Amino acid sequence: MRKWILLAGTLLVLPVMAKAQWFIEPLTGYQQDLSNHGRFPLFDLGLQATLDRSRKYELIIRLQHGIGFSQHGIDSSFTSNPALPLYAAAHKTLLPSAGYLSFDQRFKFRTRRPGHQFSVLLLLGINTQKVTVNYQYDKANYTVLNPDVTEKMSRLCVGTGVEYMRVLKNSRMFVQLTLSSHPGGMSWVPSSFSPMAPLAINFGYSVPLKRKNHEE
Repeated sequence: MRKWILLAGTLLVLPVMAKAQWFIEPLTGYQQDLSNHGRFPLFDLGLQATLDRSRKYELIIRLQHGIGFSQHGIDSSFTSNPALPLYAAAHKTLLPSAGYLSFDQRFKFRTRRPGHQFSVLLLLGINTQKVTVNYQYDKANYTVLNPDVTEKMSRLCVGTGVEYMRVLKNSRMFVQLTLSSHPGGMSWVPSSFSPMAPLAINFGYSVPLKRKNHEE
């Protein structure tokens, strides 16, 4: 599936590369996971290459990484050794992360105020998610029943969002609010967490790399 998406994206981009105006757009922000009740917040860092095709449409190639924050909890461990207490605390640490390779679309709506632009975003790409699990307890004498395990998977995901952009003389600044599905068909072994479906707010800066032909 991933190979087919990369191929389709390449075929879509190549015909417009020569004529379109390019923008490079670094972005940063924050995403909150909706499918785990806000359990896994992530800090976003990304880079977009944008092809401006018309006054109403842009194609975006996005590469993004989500850096997670450690989450701590306690499970119970058990022993069959009669000389030891039956139960003992097992300290658990979860560390989430996510990556995106996405072909997004920006549908622009002009406003009456020059320099202000609103857009609707459609997102389509590959989402890689990982939750690293680490336990600390007396593993020589105790056992955790049905423990959480480290999970990682890459799948197709879709999303949508809205964007406000301030158009400056030689650059653009924007803020995005997006909602993405968890990776399609993703299933992990029974655990205390599920695949992430992020609600994200990102801020970016857009710099042109090439002027349109009629401006050169």
